[in-house]
Amino acid sequence: VLDDPRAVPALRLLFDDFEEPLDDLAAADIVATVARALPVAAQADDRRRRALIDSEAVFRARTLLLETAPDIPVSLGLLERETGLDRWRLTRQFRTIYGTSPYRFFLLRRLDAARTLLARGTAAADAAAATGFADQAHLTRQFKRAYGLTPKRWLTMTARGSAA
Repeated sequence: VLDDPRAVPALRLLFDDFEEPLDDLAAADIVATVARALPVAAQADDRRRRALIDSEAVFRARTLLLETAPDIPVSLGLLERETGLDRWRLTRQFRTIYGTSPYRFFLLRRLDAARTLLARGTAAADAAAATGFADQAHLTRQFKRAYGLTPKRWLTMTARGSAA
């Protein structure tokens, strides 16, 4: 139906973790990504970029994402209340300023926290639970998608690097 090369990775997001619960932050990220991949969205995106960006509101969202414990889900409703922006404006403006969506930003923060726990010797299942992933398999999929390695492989490589 679509021949835009941006559509395939965007639509893949819909099915990558199909079995996992989908929180509203992740759902908004998927919708925004798919919308950007649609040809019509590109024209509307140009007009939106010219609109003023509320950098203070976006900074408040980023601060909330940084200060929230990684095992506590952050809802779009909370981000909307804290910033005064609707979910779509917030997602677009966050991406414009920080180069990623609020969902991806928080996910990478959670993965970084999991990586720290793993490096300290925490079992993968415990690291997954402590950082808000459904289980060890969910952590492993997200870790590999973000870093290109499984947690076990990453630990092996970092152990070798520190021994050298």
